[in-house]
Amino acid sequence: MFKIKAIMSFLLVLILFPHILFAGGWNNTLLGCRAMGMGGAFIAVADDPSAIFYNPGGLARQQQAFNFSLNGFHIWPTHTYEAPTGQQIQSRFESSVPQIFVTYRLNEKVAVGFGAFIPYAGGGVEWEEKDLGFPFKSTLGIISYTPSLAINLNEKLSLGFALNFYHGILTVNTEMEPFGEMKEEESGSSLSASFGLLYRLSEKAALGFSVRGPAKMNLAGTTSVTYGGFRLKLDSETSFNLPWDLEAGFSYRLSERLLFSASTQFTLWSSLDKVDKTIKNVPLMGEIRTAETMNFENIIVSRVGLEYAFPQGVFLRGGLGYDRSATPDESLNIMNIDVDKFSLLGGIGYRSGRVSIDFAYIYALGKEREKALFGFGPHPLIEKYNMKVFILGLGLTYSF
Repeated sequence: MFKIKAIMSFLLVLILFPHILFAGGWNNTLLGCRAMGMGGAFIAVADDPSAIFYNPGGLARQQQAFNFSLNGFHIWPTHTYEAPTGQQIQSRFESSVPQIFVTYRLNEKVAVGFGAFIPYAGGGVEWEEKDLGFPFKSTLGIISYTPSLAINLNEKLSLGFALNFYHGILTVNTEMEPFGEMKEEESGSSLSASFGLLYRLSEKAALGFSVRGPAKMNLAGTTSVTYGGFRLKLDSETSFNLPWDLEAGFSYRLSERLLFSASTQFTLWSSLDKVDKTIKNVPLMGEIRTAETMNFENIIVSRVGLEYAFPQGVFLRGGLGYDRSATPDESLNIMNIDVDKFSLLGGIGYRSGRVSIDFAYIYALGKEREKALFGFGPHPLIEKYNMKVFILGLGLTYSF
């Protein structure tokens, strides 16, 4: 029995450690269907409940006293890996991202709000046995429960503040002969704060600025492996850093019916330098610690959007976005495929009385990356990575 435990412990370290947290994407900017229809360039618009995320300063300037908004997105990603031999495999792991926002204006100067949404990750990667020789599935989601407060300082300037209570959930599932299921399940919490500012330059133009602070995620749970009907289950922990986010934007009403917006986001992903992993009480080994090097890079994301209002309460929206990859070559692998992406976004909205319905679509096309592998001969071997994503969103907002 002890020998079996020792072998299984070694397998845990060998198999699970290299694939702890690579869930196929870290940044999640799918917040609010109206905002996404405008390319996600919403920082200087911020006039619906999703302002809780984009710019809490906008909460105090919403037209209706009470707003309840329920949104959801379904994601169809395709991650592609091409081996040096030319063999190509693809992962298509679908996921859904729900979110809820509630705002209430207490008086002409003060408003409060609450949101539950997923600002980071929210997806995963899944490879079939025919692709890798063994099945592998990894998911990561970080949910934010966010109370917020906004204040109108004067006719032009409003400020907003929010607390982000994060709850992270990590799962890893794989299987390799002669062993059975290997499974990791961990969860944990953290806290950060956000600040937003909305300044009206005129009746037509506005500036927006927001900051979301960093956080240290500490997840705890179990890591297990089965063999011959015996299951070894050990306590485990995973920790990593979430970045600073800074975003600035500009909006301008080109006409009574046409609204233009643009924004630039700077994310300090360099804080994600590593992922620390600990497995406790391992037979023959005790407590085992390792650090998976990430060395992510700071990135800039640019977005522009338009909204045209028809007389019948119908809105037509469109936008463009460009996202730089934060993943350096050293962290680029089959479990963490990340490339530069160009996004085409759009949507339709309908408003009747107290109810608004918004539909959004996003198509993100990646730019293929090549990674050189040295040490296998006089010339390096070349791996290729790419991805594309199609997303549909639907939102319902009730106001009075």
